[in-house]
Amino acid sequence: MKKAHLVLIAGLFSSLVYAQTERSIDSEIKKVIVYQQGALITREAKCSLTKGKTTLVFKGLSSKIDPQNLQVKTANNQVTLVSVSHSIDYLNLNKTNKEIVKLDAKKRELTDSIKILKNLKAVYAQEKEMILSNKSIGGTNGVNVTELQNAASFFRNRLTEIESNSYQIDRKSYQLKERLVDVSKQLLELNTQVDLPTSQVKLVLSSEKALETSIDLDYLIGEASWTPNYDVRIKDVDNPLVLIYKAKVNQNTGEDWKDVNLTLSTGNPSISNTKPILDAYYLTTNNYYSSYKPVYSVSNKQFTGKIEGVVTEASTGEPLIGSTVSVKGAKTSTITNMEGKFSLEVPSPASIIEFKYIGFKTLELPANSSFANVRLEESVEKLEEVVVVGYGTALKEDYSGSSEVYPKKKNIIPIAIQKQQTSTEFKIDIPYSIPSDKKDYDVSMIQYEIPATYSYSAVPKLSNDVYLVARLTDWTKYNMLNGNANLFFKGIYQGNSFLDLKSTDDTLSISVGRDKDIVIEREIQKDFTSKGFASSYRKELKGWNINIKNNKESSIKLVVEDQYPISKSDDIKVELMEQSGAQQDKDTGKLIWSLDLKPKEKKTLLLKYSVKYPKDKKVVVE
Repeated sequence: MKKAHLVLIAGLFSSLVYAQTERSIDSEIKKVIVYQQGALITREAKCSLTKGKTTLVFKGLSSKIDPQNLQVKTANNQVTLVSVSHSIDYLNLNKTNKEIVKLDAKKRELTDSIKILKNLKAVYAQEKEMILSNKSIGGTNGVNVTELQNAASFFRNRLTEIESNSYQIDRKSYQLKERLVDVSKQLLELNTQVDLPTSQVKLVLSSEKALETSIDLDYLIGEASWTPNYDVRIKDVDNPLVLIYKAKVNQNTGEDWKDVNLTLSTGNPSISNTKPILDAYYLTTNNYYSSYKPVYSVSNKQFTGKIEGVVTEASTGEPLIGSTVSVKGAKTSTITNMEGKFSLEVPSPASIIEFKYIGFKTLELPANSSFANVRLEESVEKLEEVVVVGYGTALKEDYSGSSEVYPKKKNIIPIAIQKQQTSTEFKIDIPYSIPSDKKDYDVSMIQYEIPATYSYSAVPKLSNDVYLVARLTDWTKYNMLNGNANLFFKGIYQGNSFLDLKSTDDTLSISVGRDKDIVIEREIQKDFTSKGFASSYRKELKGWNINIKNNKESSIKLVVEDQYPISKSDDIKVELMEQSGAQQDKDTGKLIWSLDLKPKEKKTLLLKYSVKYPKDKKVVVE
């Protein structure tokens, strides 16, 4: 019997020892490598290890971690990693976003304001009813004219005032309802982060002795990305082009990145890096190509359908504006409009639909019908003591204090550019904060002053504007990617463009904007243009003057493009009669003039051609 007690005590002792060596560990996100799709997050933790095995648990991590890409690194080579495991933690849910609390309070305020206006209108309605029900005056003896006039004036003035006030109430109420719908939509967007499970990573480490060490935990998450964005600035054609390389970074990982060191990579780990295999190419007698096709396993398709209905208040029958209608356990949700109506796509007939509204009891119904008109009952819970947030509740005092401010833009910052074998990385040395809210945040990366050659281009047939074009040679060394560009010329915003960098040319051309100091005009030569008949043919003569003036104080290079028509029929003859020395492409009819214009110089280009065609045919000649 004593032996059994000893075994039991030994077992309890070993359990206590194990419980002491398995503990949660605090960690912070220190580094993030953001790919064009996805992000590699590095968490850092400092801990003390005892001799032997120790189990450490990283808790409160994003549930979107890819467990196949977990990596653990320790700063001490006397520590051995025994095992790594990942699991979803359904007990520790994501903390509430403070912006949700603010919007939730705003929604309460709007709801209360609408109710106050509704009650005030009811008071006016009762007063109107009272006045109308007591409009009979004077009893059986009647009243004199003066009393009648005074009574009529009172009825008229008061009823007019009531109608005017009721109209203003309706108008204000409508505006508040519109605002309530907008706030509810924003809450719906943010609530996707609420009550989602977190995950945890458990490490088993073995140490040769008791020591202090730091541990890095790396994991890959798909819901993050960055896109290039540029500012292209040109002071004048005598100065280099200034290219400000920026990035728009967004993430929806479920974890806010606070003061982290960002690295932006041109790589994309979500794309397969497996080289495609070229299969045999078979040709049959009926010209049918037979090639290998993979076989996909397809599961039975779930029934999908739409549920529509109205959500109202049980006690009054009034529509509940901005009610949340969602599929339980899924991310499918919507809100009711100003009439309390909703429309929701559900994944299957087995789905459960949840109806929620501030201060009302949650209602759950099976999705077994295409219509669902529901009435929600008020909750007995004290609203002043509880904040209802998204799909859960939290104590009000838990969310007191000011909200954090995340920077949207910073100045050009120190950056290190590192070329990898298959990508380029931009390591930014100043910490940034990017919240998990799907929004784009500007991250300034680097500024280049690039030598450029400038020329002007014009197509006067289509536009009377002259466009400045900057040409960059050897542009590939600037590590640029396709992206939007904001164009500035002489400090004036010229609009937005897109830099398409798929070209293999050594020179990159960027159309910067219009230069109003160069005037160009295409006008028809009326004394030359004519129509005539010769036997069975009609002949048309067309002529234009292209007038150009350089109003700048410096010389410029200008490329002018125009065209003459090309015949696609043997019975239509086109003859180019005058082109002022333009370079001619006979296949397309395109004419190109390359001009050098001095300051204040004027120049006129001539374009003349004739078109001969059968007079019984209709040809539009321009």
